[in-house]
Amino acid sequence: MHRRYRLGASRCVVALAVLALLTACTRVGTEGAAHGQTLRLTAGSDFPTLNPLVTDNASLAYYAPLIYGYLIRTDADGHFIPDLATQVPTRANGGISADGLTIRYHLRRGVRWPDGAPFDARDVVFSFHAAMNPRNDVPDRSGFDDVVAVRAVGPYAVRVRLRTPYSPGIATFFNLGANDPYPILPAHLLAKYPDLNQVPYDGDPVGLGPYRVAAWKRGQELDLVADPHYFRGAPAIRRIRIQIVPDQNTSLTLWSAGSTDLLAVEGFGATKGVLQQVESRPHTITRLRDHYQFDYVMFNVSRGPLREAAVRRALVLGIDRERIMRDLLGRLYAPGDGDRLPGQFAYDAAITQPRYDLAKARAALAAEGWRLGPDGIRYRAGKPLTLSIVGVAGSKASEQFDVQLQGALTRLGIRAAVKTYQYSLLFLPYQEGGVYARGEFDLAFYGWQPGEDQDHSYLFRCDTRPPDGENYSRICDPVIDRAAREELASSDPAVQARADQRILRRLIARSDLLFLGFDRDALAVRDDLAGVEPSVTGEHLWNAWAWHWTTPGAALSGPRDRSRRPSPATTRD
Repeated sequence: MHRRYRLGASRCVVALAVLALLTACTRVGTEGAAHGQTLRLTAGSDFPTLNPLVTDNASLAYYAPLIYGYLIRTDADGHFIPDLATQVPTRANGGISADGLTIRYHLRRGVRWPDGAPFDARDVVFSFHAAMNPRNDVPDRSGFDDVVAVRAVGPYAVRVRLRTPYSPGIATFFNLGANDPYPILPAHLLAKYPDLNQVPYDGDPVGLGPYRVAAWKRGQELDLVADPHYFRGAPAIRRIRIQIVPDQNTSLTLWSAGSTDLLAVEGFGATKGVLQQVESRPHTITRLRDHYQFDYVMFNVSRGPLREAAVRRALVLGIDRERIMRDLLGRLYAPGDGDRLPGQFAYDAAITQPRYDLAKARAALAAEGWRLGPDGIRYRAGKPLTLSIVGVAGSKASEQFDVQLQGALTRLGIRAAVKTYQYSLLFLPYQEGGVYARGEFDLAFYGWQPGEDQDHSYLFRCDTRPPDGENYSRICDPVIDRAAREELASSDPAVQARADQRILRRLIARSDLLFLGFDRDALAVRDDLAGVEPSVTGEHLWNAWAWHWTTPGAALSGPRDRSRRPSPATTRD
């Protein structure tokens, strides 16, 4: 699976997410803040750099909000909230022009960089030009390349001019909820460089988030200290230590031993068995949260038998997706037939996939000439029906799902071989031999977390097939492309929703993939760590400035399970 932060090729993606484990000092007994002021976090992989603009790394994307500031953030419910901007631009408040071509941001006054330099409009203008600088190794410029100009209107206002109306404009431009959440960078420190790929700042950055970098020991840990001058007020937790712990079993051992404070059970590390192990520790509360991430079986429609829609439809009919996902995830699974949660933008309960029907699936294959042989495998013109499944090496969820998928295909008379790769190899760019980008697979357990712009047509458009994008399924259909163009160009939410629904109906009609449902994130929290609010977007550190130690058990008063609350529709004007 993949997660739209985006891991691998362009912050996408959480597939899926890194196991975000946040660790702290070992708790002895039940004494609340007796552990001191340090919260220890663990990351599942090291950071190649500490500058999110020039790398595509899920760990850094997850932890960057501790260090950096954005124009807009998203809260626990996925709503936009001001960060370095004073308000979220809308038509109603005059921030978006009537023609949808101009966006105006008003900036906070009195904000200073950690070195004392003032933050102002020059930093926003510089950050845009840095994102568009062809010399910088920016993972993805989607949305930014629709901007014609960014100009300062005095020291505390910025005017953004678009080439054409672009519905995800607010959700893309230096927004923590974006598919690629690039932060605001300091012009006074970085404007002197021709590019930002290998500059001292990348290893010792300053940002406008609640914490400063104190030290970075590559491959070991990243130490942060609270910024006493943070514009929202100094964080109550004074220090954070992020330890690099690549092995999930080691991370779980740390948790079970009482050496961690908060653990996010999500992504490739999420199974019902892991959740049971996590919840068995005393003095633990668990908060469940529905997540925007939708999971699916990705079909490579460009090669072998999966070029035939009839074969793809047989797979949709013949894989008992709900049983497999419930067995795998338990309470961490939410059923679904598409890419939207109930209450989310463009959700339509009437759009559904065919129900599981093994007899119909077998009949569909037989009707296409795939006949069972004496070995239980189907053949046509003497050739066996064979498919390859690729998975993530070392991932419990991926390994268990792939075994279940292989069994389902066997019951259909399909020979399926599973091959695992390291996560990084799966998501390498086309030029570097990435497995997905090169199309060296038939089926994959995949997932996508869209940003707050809600558009993810880039997964399915003709112009985003590799090497030009992340349409690893290699779907190319004129109906989908027309609907995507209509959605992106419109500023009318009703028009956008109808176009988005047409894309979903077409994907289901063509059996271009098998939707599996949605993830629920589980945050296991020490009962004396308060203020943690899991987010429907997976950005669980969005309000880390408000976290604080409290008396043992006091954190139990917070909401325990938000997984059944509908996620609110996102404002898109």
